[in-house]
Amino acid sequence: MFLYYLFNILFTNPIIEWSIHKFFHDYKIDYHHQHHLDVHHDKTEKEYYFLIIIPALYYCNYISLSIGAFNYLATHTCIHFYPKWVDSNLVEHHSVHHMRPNYNFAVTSDLPDIMFSTKYYKKI
Repeated sequence: MFLYYLFNILFTNPIIEWSIHKFFHDYKIDYHHQHHLDVHHDKTEKEYYFLIIIPALYYCNYISLSIGAFNYLATHTCIHFYPKWVDSNLVEHHSVHHMRPNYNFAVTSDLPDIMFSTKYYKKI
C-alpha cells in the first residue's frame, strides 16, 4: 500500500495536476488568469478553496488524490509565499511558468512537463 501511495504522489498526481493546469490555460479560466495577473502585481492570494477540496476528496475515499491535492497546495503556497522552504528548482520551474505561461504547467514536479514536452529550456 505504501508503494501505491508513493507512486501516486510522485507520478500520477503530478500528471493530474499538469492536466488541470493545462486545461485552465487552454480554456482561459478567469480565476486562473487572475492568479497570473496577481503574481505580476505581487498580490497573490492563498488558495483557501483547497481547504474544502482536500477533506472532500478524503471523505469520498479518494485518499491518494487528497494527498496529491495537499502536496500541490503546500508546494504552490510555499513557492509564492515561502520560496526558501521549497526546492529551488521547483521555484524556478514555476516562476518560468508565470513569465512563459505556455510552459511548465506542473508545480510539484517537472516530470509531466518533460513527458509532455512543455518544459521550458533556456536557449543558449
